[in-house]
Amino acid sequence: MTLLAAITNPTAAAGTGAGAQPIVLTPGVAPPAATSSALPTPIPPSAWSLAPADLTLPKAASFLAASLTSCSSLPRFRAVVASFFAVLSQSLSLPPPPQVVPKAIHALAPYFPATVASLVASKAASLADHEVLFALVESRLLPHPPPDLISSLSDNDRADLVCAVLRQAADLRSSEILAALRLFLSPPSEKAYDAMMEVKRRWKDAAVVAVNKSREKGAGRKKMVDATARQAALLLMMGHDGFSSPEVCLHYLFASGNVDSVVLGAAVAELDGGEVVRLMRYLKEWIVKYGRFPEAQPFPEAVAMFGLEQCDSVPSFGAVVRALGVLLDNHFSHLVLNADVREALMAAEVIVRELAAEAESSGPILDLLRRLQQDK
Repeated sequence: MTLLAAITNPTAAAGTGAGAQPIVLTPGVAPPAATSSALPTPIPPSAWSLAPADLTLPKAASFLAASLTSCSSLPRFRAVVASFFAVLSQSLSLPPPPQVVPKAIHALAPYFPATVASLVASKAASLADHEVLFALVESRLLPHPPPDLISSLSDNDRADLVCAVLRQAADLRSSEILAALRLFLSPPSEKAYDAMMEVKRRWKDAAVVAVNKSREKGAGRKKMVDATARQAALLLMMGHDGFSSPEVCLHYLFASGNVDSVVLGAAVAELDGGEVVRLMRYLKEWIVKYGRFPEAQPFPEAVAMFGLEQCDSVPSFGAVVRALGVLLDNHFSHLVLNADVREALMAAEVIVRELAAEAESSGPILDLLRRLQQDK
C-alpha cells in the first residue's frame, strides 16, 4: 500500500499485516506505543542545551594584552606570559606547562591563539627576547607577523630570525620586504654578517645530509627515497654554491609564494644604486643555475622525508624571473647604463630566452601527460 493510501484510509492500512499501526493525524493525540524495543531512547530537551562559554580564557587574554603594553623588563614580560600559559592549560584541561617560557610555547603551540602570539612576538622583539621569538617562529605561530617585527629584528642584526619569519609568513607588507632587502643587500654590522654566515652554514650541513642520504644503500631502500635525496642534494647545492652568506638569506624572501609583484615593486623602488646592482647579480646567478640545471624544481617533499627545511626555501625559476622583471621595471635606466651589470644582464636575457623556448617546445607534450594522468 502506498503512503498516500495509508493516510487517506488508515483502517485499511491497519489490516494489511499483523502488528501494523495506522497513521494518526488527529492533533493532540499521542501516537500508538511502539511494538519494538529497538527504538532509541528519546533524548530529553535539557540534554541539548549548551553549557555557558568559559569566560576565564578571554579574560586572561585581555589581561595579557593590557599587561604587555606596560611591560618594560624581560623578567616581567616572561612572568606575564607564563601566567597566561597557566590559565590556558587549566581552562583547556591540559597538563601544567613547563616553567621555561620557550618550552611552554612549544608545548602549547596547537592551542595558542594567533592574535595572542602576535602580541607576544611584538613585545618580545622590543625587549630583544630572541629565545621567545625563536620558539614562536619554530612553532609556526607567526603566519601573520606584527608590522614592526622584521624591522625590529633587522635593527638588532638578527638576520637568522628574519629568515625564519620570512619562511613562514603568509603575507608581507612592502615595508617588511624593504627592511629584509636592505638587511641582506647591505649588512649593517659584523654581527648581522655573522648571523648570515650561520644561516649559510646550515645550508651546507643540510646539503651534506642530502648527499649522504642519496649514497645510502640498503635492501629495503626504495627508489623513491633515492630520487628524493638526489633532488634535495641538487637543490641545496644550487642554493649554497656561488652565493655569499647575505645572498643565501635572500632565498627565504624570494622563495615565499606570498610575495605579490606589486608589493615587491613598491619595496624594490626604494633601493639605492648599489643595492639594485647587488640584487641584479643575485637574480642573474639564479638564472645561470637554472640554465645549467633545468631539471631542478622546488621539492617540499624533502622537508617531510628528511627534515631538510632549506629545500622549501629555494626560489623557483618563475619567482626569479618575476623578481627580475620587477627590478627592471623600477630601475631599467640604472641597470642598462651601468657598465658593470650590462654584460650580466645580457647573459641573463640569453638564458631566459633559451629556457622559455625549451618550455614552449615541450608544452604540448606536458599538456598531454597531464591529461593522461587525469584520465587514470
